[in-house]
Amino acid sequence: MSGLTALDRVRRLLAIIPWVASEGGMSLDEMASRFDYPRETLLEDLWSVVQMVGVAPFGPGDMLGVLIEDDWVSIDYDHWFVQPMTLRPDEVVRLRAAAQAVAGLAATEDLGPLERATTKLAAFVEPEATSAVDVRLGVVDEEVLGALQGAVAGRLPVEMDYYSYARDVPTTRTVEPHRLLADGGHWYLTGHCRLAEAPRIFRLDRISRCEVGEDPFPEPEQAAAGPEGFLDHGDFQEVQLILEPDVRWVISQYPHRESEVLEDGRLRVRLAVASTAWMERLLLRLGLAATIEEAPVGLGEDLRRAAARRVLGRYRP
Repeated sequence: MSGLTALDRVRRLLAIIPWVASEGGMSLDEMASRFDYPRETLLEDLWSVVQMVGVAPFGPGDMLGVLIEDDWVSIDYDHWFVQPMTLRPDEVVRLRAAAQAVAGLAATEDLGPLERATTKLAAFVEPEATSAVDVRLGVVDEEVLGALQGAVAGRLPVEMDYYSYARDVPTTRTVEPHRLLADGGHWYLTGHCRLAEAPRIFRLDRISRCEVGEDPFPEPEQAAAGPEGFLDHGDFQEVQLILEPDVRWVISQYPHRESEVLEDGRLRVRLAVASTAWMERLLLRLGLAATIEEAPVGLGEDLRRAAARRVLGRYRP
């Protein structure tokens, strides 16, 4: 086989690990032949992927053991992997909810194993809890989602109308889509934006229209980063805030450079500011629960006061 996708490699590894462990070892060439796995790729995945599999706290005795000597491969399970895991009821509910979320983006032909696993999980959950779980990751138009899934699979560019929350403006742009993912309760598309000529991230519920092109773009050397990495693609100014405990949700909803819990329970957080419009809205939303500790000129208390005056002006006769 000339090349394997990431999904192909994961499927083969899931078959290889228990087989080699049960056989007491196997030669690298036999593994490559039996599982149709390019030898060099297999060797890389054994060292870089399989050895990283384990359970918390991920100490030396909590990981799968891989030993390669003279092209002979041995895989040893630790005691954690011999006995089935016992999940608490709340863990089962969370795991089932996560599976439901993944199913929302999975291709129909890939749902079989996921549906079987979800059905098994449901057997361990009280009916009341099962009916109460309803996973909704943002409000996404099904036609937009379907079009993007096809574009990602076929490496086809997409022209779309997108509302930029940071700049508070609508734009029309062409994007080379790399992948769809869920983060913080929303669906995102990562890819290369031809308008910006740089990697960008788009929230799906802010896409009002998309049209899939016909000419495939070359496979990217590296897929654009997800929401946790988008701050790497820009030189943004930074604001440091002190947040009251009841607004600590800020660090789970917005990417940040660093955070620190203070002795009084408050949180010091440093945020990268993509635009003044975004910062205005955040400061108005936080109100007195946020104290501006450090800010460049134009992004501190003067920005908050100006925004508050504009809002008040709208309600005055």
